[in-house]
Amino acid sequence: MNKNMEDNNKYIKKILLIILLTNIPAFLSLPWFFNQSISWIIGTIGSAGNFYWLAHNLKRSIGLMPTKSRVSAAKGSLIRYATLTVFALAVFFLVKPNIIIFGAGLLSAQIVIYIVEIIRNLRNNKYFRG
Repeated sequence: MNKNMEDNNKYIKKILLIILLTNIPAFLSLPWFFNQSISWIIGTIGSAGNFYWLAHNLKRSIGLMPTKSRVSAAKGSLIRYATLTVFALAVFFLVKPNIIIFGAGLLSAQIVIYIVEIIRNLRNNKYFRG
């Protein structure tokens, strides 16, 4: 069980690192594309926070009984999504970002997970080992 927790922690850190690394080009392009860059940066911060919160809720519910685990997961998800909705609405009304890029930034955790898993599967595939 401890090895799995270490692997999960490494995976979470890897995903968060990749998400935050995507902000480097956004910071570098701030002077030329301010609205788009700030939209991406704020979106990825929201996505990283949401992903970290999800991972924290999962770690907390691992040792619980099934009924308590279900209740904890439901409560955690509802609170997390409500917070993300309030965050998005606050950003829409206060910052007025580019909605498409902000939405893509909010999806960055899912995008990074898909990319990491595709690369991992290609590396483990006998036809792509090289």
